[in-house]
Amino acid sequence: MGIFDGQVVVVTGAARGLGRDYAKYFAADGAHVVLADLKEPTSAAADAAKAGPRCLAAQADVTDRDSVAALMRRCRDEFGRLDVLINNAGMWRGLAEAGLLGIDDELWDAAWRLNVTGSLRCFQEAVPLMAEREYGRIVNVSSIASRQGNNAYGLTKNAVEQMTRGMAIEAGEHGITVNCLAPGIAAFEAAQSQLPNADAMVAGNVVKRVGASRELYEGLRYLCAAESSWITGQTLRVDGGASAR
Repeated sequence: MGIFDGQVVVVTGAARGLGRDYAKYFAADGAHVVLADLKEPTSAAADAAKAGPRCLAAQADVTDRDSVAALMRRCRDEFGRLDVLINNAGMWRGLAEAGLLGIDDELWDAAWRLNVTGSLRCFQEAVPLMAEREYGRIVNVSSIASRQGNNAYGLTKNAVEQMTRGMAIEAGEHGITVNCLAPGIAAFEAAQSQLPNADAMVAGNVVKRVGASRELYEGLRYLCAAESSWITGQTLRVDGGASAR
């Protein structure tokens, strides 16, 4: 038996990368997974379905309220419930390099719209569905960069962590916990993003390597378990010890 047997999990930003891996791991742990992404997530859903029960692809724009509402209606129509929401969708490419002096209006606005407003929209539409059963787990995905104030990525992720605390306060009366996962540099990012400072970031870790998607998922698994009902409003940093310095 899996830890999430019979539960319904929505993972946003699930068409590729870490989100795709998270969906697969949730499925392997027994969950029905709805993979949501602006990019068509059909391939990712088929991959996740090999690991577990029913997995659905849902093309959705998390920055658009109507699109998110449609996503939650599909959860209700297909499964009649929602147990877990992973707010993983976000953007980061080019944000650190632009800094604050160099970032243009379009990129700045896009970062806040996707990284912050997108998580808020999903939270707002998920809570009423979860509240029907007085149970839910919501995890917002932040980053090790949340402690940086010199670029839009770090600033938006800092906002996500602060917003998580407010979400937890408002959702708690409905039996819903809201927490945040702040990953360090992962193998996917290091290999595929051509981060100019990847080596320096790894050197700053206490554990001198990049993280694996499975290791990040273990943090999600812990926060989403039924036994974690007294943990809410917290940020779990899974970063090889980088934030310990």
